[in-house]
Amino acid sequence: MNREITLHYGKVVFGTIGKEDGIIRFFGNNPELKKTDNDLKSPEDWFRYTTETFHLKYPEVDGTIHCLHQVHGDTIHPIESDTLSQAKEEKMEGDGLYTFQKKQILVVRTADCVPVFIYSVKRPFVAVIHSGWKGTKLGIAEKMIELILKEGFQLDELQIELGPYIQKDHYEVGEDVAQFFIGLGEDVCEPKGKGKYHLDVGQAIENRIKRRFGEVMLLKNSKIEVFQSPQFFSHRAKEEGRNLNFILWES
Repeated sequence: MNREITLHYGKVVFGTIGKEDGIIRFFGNNPELKKTDNDLKSPEDWFRYTTETFHLKYPEVDGTIHCLHQVHGDTIHPIESDTLSQAKEEKMEGDGLYTFQKKQILVVRTADCVPVFIYSVKRPFVAVIHSGWKGTKLGIAEKMIELILKEGFQLDELQIELGPYIQKDHYEVGEDVAQFFIGLGEDVCEPKGKGKYHLDVGQAIENRIKRRFGEVMLLKNSKIEVFQSPQFFSHRAKEEGRNLNFILWES
């Protein structure tokens, strides 16, 4: 998945780096070298993997990469310049990044969770969010929108796109999780009997945003499946890699 949007202030690029462009490019085609996240345990390891993998995939892109120590929460960090040290970013906990600056490459990692890309069509602003069921329950996407509205942006200039995530038919949860989503409708949380439910976290994000802000913003959810996908990693499919979801104002 890769998108380029040409706007009057420049080009916004966002997308997802998955299997072939991630682990294989980084570790090579030798099966002995195809390490997994069991070998990438520390924030420092993940920062290095993210940085080197992105530049292997997009060597022509000039910019500074920013990523976080993700914790399935609702903390969002602004990136004001490329002056943050790598050591500081490796230790910054959170699940969302945004910037008004050019050539700042914002990255979140996902396996089954939902990557949320947000940008303005009128003035420089890009953001990316990691939203699993916990972050969705906490309203991290709505929090990002509210934050940017306080900066003077308008709903009608914001566009949102959901990247690849595990789809409803393959994401079974129990009542402990379903209780937070049943009220959003069966298109989000569908009972399957014996205390089990199928959950569409992406649809939950979409429904929550529309309930909170109406339908002024353009929100696109292509419902790209990661479970047993040849392109993307899925934790439920017992795959240990991670998809790298990025956005930047390139030029």
